[in-house]
Amino acid sequence: MGLHFAGFLFDRQARELRRGREAVPLSPKAFQLLALLLDNRPNPLSQQRLRDALWPEAHVGYTSLAQLVAELRRSLGDPARTPRFVRTVSRFGYAFTGDVVEEERKRFEPASIRGTLLAEKREYPVPGGETLVGRGEECGLRLPSTGVSRIHARIRADENGVWVSDEGSKNGTWVNGDRREGPTRLSDGDEVIFGTFRTVFRPVTPTGSTRTGIPTAASGTRHSPAR
Repeated sequence: MGLHFAGFLFDRQARELRRGREAVPLSPKAFQLLALLLDNRPNPLSQQRLRDALWPEAHVGYTSLAQLVAELRRSLGDPARTPRFVRTVSRFGYAFTGDVVEEERKRFEPASIRGTLLAEKREYPVPGGETLVGRGEECGLRLPSTGVSRIHARIRADENGVWVSDEGSKNGTWVNGDRREGPTRLSDGDEVIFGTFRTVFRPVTPTGSTRTGIPTAASGTRHSPAR
């Protein structure tokens, strides 16, 4: 889903903010801040809630959030004294102000699904293109585990295959017991562990369907990395 406001397009899946055809430079934290404000518009978010969401595993000073807001305002061309988008709520926090139009994305057709990540209790379809993997709201493939970073990995899928790469996660991305950082091509039955969250990759078959069921170690799945 894309969000349009005053000539801007906020594309969560592509992790892009655009103005017309031009990409607007934003740091990952500023992008996440904008996402939080847009998701909760027009209600304000407290400074404490924003700090907890932006820096969940670190203690930061009070000026860190103010500096991030200033960065976002510079990118949007939004003066603090007469804001069009980011409103300061005195002694509380910040809110997104302004009209936003939602643009629904088309659902993925079966032919655009390139595979599936199988977990114990759920299947996660892998669509074509690039998809962020993690537990954060900005991720297209969200995994319900505290061992997974907010933005943990990235999956790229096209007609030539499916690749996974780590995005600087705390607990790492593992393929068949080996920790991987750069793009790693996935094959049928590969064990992919995001932090501590175990999945098995199944590609799309020539008929357009995916195989189901998580194989046991005896059927070819490698052992998980030692913790």
